[in-house]
Amino acid sequence: MDTVFDPSKHIRNIYTSPEVKLVNSRNEIIPGILGTVGAGELIEGGVPIGADRIIMESGSRFDLHTHPGAHILFVLSSRGYIHINGVDYEMGAGDTVFVPADYAHGVKTNLHVPEPLEILAFGVPHMPLESAERMTLVEE
Repeated sequence: MDTVFDPSKHIRNIYTSPEVKLVNSRNEIIPGILGTVGAGELIEGGVPIGADRIIMESGSRFDLHTHPGAHILFVLSSRGYIHINGVDYEMGAGDTVFVPADYAHGVKTNLHVPEPLEILAFGVPHMPLESAERMTLVEE
């Protein structure tokens, strides 16, 4: 696949991109969570790669879910938790978390921190922020 660099779609500012509401696999809006679209493209084999900014207001959460691909979360600001294997692991600004493909996990804010938790989510394959297929809810 011969991708040509296109600055109109290969340079995206995650702080100035329009905010998008996120939905779960039942196509329900997830309260208190917005996202901004970052750069993305198709790589070898037609696999989508991309990164987006997730903004979680205090008290919001992603319930336990999976994604079709692996991803890395980079905490841009504030503090929160990633829930994996029944344990809440604290995350703070500068932390990175690797989540394998199809691995059940959840993310929630720290209720004692009023500032929104902001995360850069980088995934392969990457699913659009507004897609109901981005995540599949699972029972804990």
